Amino acid sequence: MITCVGPIFLDRVVKIDRFPEKPIKMVANGLEKRLGGPAPVASFAISSLGGNVEFIGRFGSDDAADFLKSEFIKSGIPTLKSITVQDAQTSQSHIFEDKKGERMLAVFNEDKLINEKTMPIFDFSIGQSYLVDTNWIEAAHYVAVHCQNNKLNCVVDLDNFSNSTLLEEVVNLSSHPIFSEIGLNRYTNNTPIIEALKSLYQSNPKFYAVTQGSKGVYWIDNGEIFHCDSPLVEVKETNGAGDVFHGAFAHFITTKPIQEAIELATATASLKCTMIGGINNLPNSNDVAEFSNKLQPSRKI
Repeated sequence: MITCVGPIFLDRVVKIDRFPEKPIKMVANGLEKRLGGPAPVASFAISSLGGNVEFIGRFGSDDAADFLKSEFIKSGIPTLKSITVQDAQTSQSHIFEDKKGERMLAVFNEDKLINEKTMPIFDFSIGQSYLVDTNWIEAAHYVAVHCQNNKLNCVVDLDNFSNSTLLEEVVNLSSHPIFSEIGLNRYTNNTPIIEALKSLYQSNPKFYAVTQGSKGVYWIDNGEIFHCDSPLVEVKETNGAGDVFHGAFAHFITTKPIQEAIELATATASLKCTMIGGINNLPNSNDVAEFSNKLQPSRKI
């Protein structure tokens, strides 16, 4: 079982032709209501690939929570260990998305929800693995500590975070910390990627990775740095592609070596960019197996 842990959002997506150069009144081409958030989207990616997965997060007690839970139910993903905060609003984001798939978003988190201190009940038995979003830092830290103690995989999504002692401990304790390029810059004070990976490895020798979207993925393992290119695709939607990468990596790393897991996760995320519909249209294992043949082999730097 892979357990995905982190904040969940109701995404309200506004479709537009293109982003204006200055603030103006615009006419939208469409409106959509979707489930969002790095860990929840990752859980749907894992499920689509055939993995056994559950989601643990914090819900408010409102119609947004009802909608989000119904999405999990439709896909057969358990959420029973999640926390429901009474009289709180579920987190929401408003996303503007243009015809190229690029987007701008604004996020709202109610203090009552994100300040809830109740810790869910987690399972750290043999066979478990975790994917955590550090935006719920207390849960991410708790999971990272117990995963290390029990020698379990813990994939960490390190994108939009605040530096702190807890975050540093999550990075050091987890088996597979994966930064976005922005996240790595923030964590290492804008150190160039190769130098940053070497520095991280010297301080704590283990796996680290950084994703760069269309530029691919760099990672360090056993002291050696590698790069996997992202294939050229016709991009229709980029929202959630990074979350799909993390979910796919968490799925494949349970049975594959690191290089193959990264290549398959890259293929999965690239395929996602060719699909419209959020969690309702994600690559399956057959899609990925066929598409992965188009990838250039990873190379050592």
